Formats: sequence, structure tokens, C-alpha cells
Amino acid sequence: CSGKKSSRKAGETPESGNLAALAKLAIASYETLERDLRARIATLEGQALRFETAIDNVSQGICFFDAGERLILSNRRYAEIYHIAPEQLQPGLTLREIVELRVAVGTSATDADAYLALARSVNSGTAPRVWTANLADGRTIQVCHQPMPDGSWVATHEDMTALVANRQ
Repeated sequence: CSGKKSSRKAGETPESGNLAALAKLAIASYETLERDLRARIATLEGQALRFETAIDNVSQGICFFDAGERLILSNRRYAEIYHIAPEQLQPGLTLREIVELRVAVGTSATDADAYLALARSVNSGTAPRVWTANLADGRTIQVCHQPMPDGSWVATHEDMTALVANRQ
């Protein structure tokens, strides 16, 4: 023996010291990534809230459907126009289910099958379409339908009753 004292603990090898250092580095990297991810999530949640607030304060009713005719989102005004409770218009609801809600409360221009036939006809094209619907309750709604390349669509619905009455 040379008489030099070892600074290593008993049983500790250079490899185990390297593994401990590597583990500390991995933990620190994980904590940094987790902190960054939490910050990004908070930023995205803030943006989503601003987006939702903006959509809910647009004067037209807005609905966005996927290619399978399932609701992606709608705003408060869309529910108001068709006298549907906003909590009933949840993402994932089918167009048929929404039209049946409208028929049930008397805010559909036609029966469910006729409306779905019209919607599918409109969705089969790629050009935007605008039409008016005279609802059973006497109101006139203008619908602006914008198809998307993937088969989804967004539409705005605006109550034009007062404007139509003023023109007459």
C-alpha cells in the first residue's frame, strides 16, 4: 500500500460515481423539461380561454363540425339562436342529434331528415354557400357555410329577422 488515503467510500467504484452523477443530471434535465412543459401548458390554456371568450362573444352563432358530422365546437350564440341550452351542445354530438334538438324546440325550418339531406348536399361541394332558413317560429336565419378540405366545415348562423322586417 502506498499510504495514500482514498476519498471514495467503501465499495464505491468509479462507475458507480459516474452513474450517480448521470442520475443527478437526468433528474435535473427531467425537472427542467417538466417546468418548461408546465409553462407551455399554462400558455396554451390561456390562449384557449381567450379563443373561447372571443368565439362566445361573436354576434353570430358559430358551429364547427368534423367530416363525420360531429360537433367540434359551437358558441353560446348558436345555442341562443336555436333555443338550445348551451350545456346540451357538447363536442362529439352528431349533426342529427343537434337537428333533433332543434326540431323538438321548434327552431328547425324542416324535419330532421330534410335538413340532413340539405346539409349533406352542401357538404358535398367545396365552395362556400350562403342561404336563409325561415324557422317555424317565424324567424329568418342566414347560414354561411364554409367547407374545409378534410370534409369538416364551419358555419355561422345569424338571425336576420329584424333586418328582413325593416326591408319590407
